Amino acid sequence: MFSSSLPPEVILIILSFLPGKTLPKLRLLSKQFNSIISEPYFLHLHHRFSLNSFSILTAFTSLRSSLTVELQLFLFTKPKDTSRAALNALAAFRTSLTVVPNHKHPVTKRFLGDRVRVFSSNHQFLCFVSDKEHFLFDPINQKTLELPKSSSFSSPNVISFGFVSSTLQYKIIRFFLPYNPICKFEVLTISITGKNYKHHLEISPWKSQEQQCPYLLQPYPPVHANGFIYWTTKHVPKIVSFSLEQEKFSLLPPPPCFEENPNHDFSLCGIRGNLWVIDYNSLEPSMEIWMMNGSNGSAWVKTHRIGLKETLNRYYPSFPIRIHEIQSDLVLFQVLFPSRINLYYRSKNEVVDFGELNQELQFSHYTDGLLSL
Repeated sequence: MFSSSLPPEVILIILSFLPGKTLPKLRLLSKQFNSIISEPYFLHLHHRFSLNSFSILTAFTSLRSSLTVELQLFLFTKPKDTSRAALNALAAFRTSLTVVPNHKHPVTKRFLGDRVRVFSSNHQFLCFVSDKEHFLFDPINQKTLELPKSSSFSSPNVISFGFVSSTLQYKIIRFFLPYNPICKFEVLTISITGKNYKHHLEISPWKSQEQQCPYLLQPYPPVHANGFIYWTTKHVPKIVSFSLEQEKFSLLPPPPCFEENPNHDFSLCGIRGNLWVIDYNSLEPSMEIWMMNGSNGSAWVKTHRIGLKETLNRYYPSFPIRIHEIQSDLVLFQVLFPSRINLYYRSKNEVVDFGELNQELQFSHYTDGLLSL
């Protein structure tokens, strides 16, 4: 067999690039394949290479009633152009099409409550959170798992979700306001355990904690990127990080725009495992986008500057935009009031309006994986 003529480390690399659904079949071809794929290290390596080609899920709130909310999901596996895939999903949603280019059929999910939020982990699973329930969603196999309910009677003000690659754990964090000076929160840990390719999820009970938080955090939902949760502070702009692994707060060195433009409005977003800062100048109006390029905020790179004079039809003192996707040449964003979808082309320095959006759009990234619910 060809595998005997190649060094094991070469075979390991080749297998780690293959789709997760293919690997169980390859385990049956040879003892060598089975041994390599069964190694715990292989799970880490497969995830690391999967980060180079994200798949996307676009979720539209298609129906609301007094008791339930319905999401219509469009999934695209490793699209070459994620922004174009999102626009295809938008066109299909508007016209009730069931066939979308590079996509099979939309998936419909219904939940209790009046809103469902979709959280990305930059790993295989996503998290759906409604008023009453928490779910893991596997977009590869299109399966949903309901998670344990918290025993706390308090309603969390902020919820976040992420993945810790070093420990192979998903975590859901429920934060309670006020944050300062003591931040109270609950953690649900979902660990990937098992061996010999029989990976399964071990779900721990909710755990209540308290941590010193000497920062006046904005009461907005934080963003997740690369195993950390991030906020901006009130008054004097700073970035505060919360380590999902250590479950502790710390300050992150901000990009230069925080010091140069302290009166601007700053917003954070986590996309494909990267942390981005949006510097919004309401007077021009315009926005600059910065990406954290080094560990722990050691380096920042300004990637885009977008003029918004023709896009915003009135004065907005605070940031009126939701960023859905950032690429080297494209930025997909949504003006919230009124709700419209726009795409910025860096090569042309042009913003194109793709029309009104009357329903909520949530844009999430996920990777290929070896897990199942």
